[in-house]
Amino acid sequence: MARPIPVRPPVHRLTDADARHYLAAGLLKVCHEHGPSRVGLEIGCDEKTVRRARDEDSTLGLACAFNLLDVDGRALDAIAAAKGFRFVPIEVAETVDAIVAQSATIHKLAAARDPNGPGGVVETDDELIGMEAEVIESIRSLQSIRNRIVAAKARRAAA
Repeated sequence: MARPIPVRPPVHRLTDADARHYLAAGLLKVCHEHGPSRVGLEIGCDEKTVRRARDEDSTLGLACAFNLLDVDGRALDAIAAAKGFRFVPIEVAETVDAIVAQSATIHKLAAARDPNGPGGVVETDDELIGMEAEVIESIRSLQSIRNRIVAAKARRAAA
């Protein structure tokens, strides 16, 4: 019998050191933008705790770590990605038309896969980073449609 192909890429078990490292990646950015004192106030812990977590000497408690999302919605991207996940807001504000957003993303992707481009038919890191805004807008527009579908199903179930 054929072995099933996993949908998600294989991930490894995180160690405490891994978790500290991935959490520090998000903390470095928010501390640079807001300062450790301000971050501590926003997430519910003191400045020293934030600095120690940023420097990978310790880690944050679960509540404080998740409160980082209030400061920067991408602060936990590294730790989520290490396990093959990403955080997406449940409620997404209305965005541009989904067709426009998808078209912009497809255009960027097609340009990045141009055989005569820098990476040939494979996107380079620079090309991937360059299409981030379009991809984010595409995800938001599709999530908005998904939210409307869930609401429509709820209305139908209530009728």
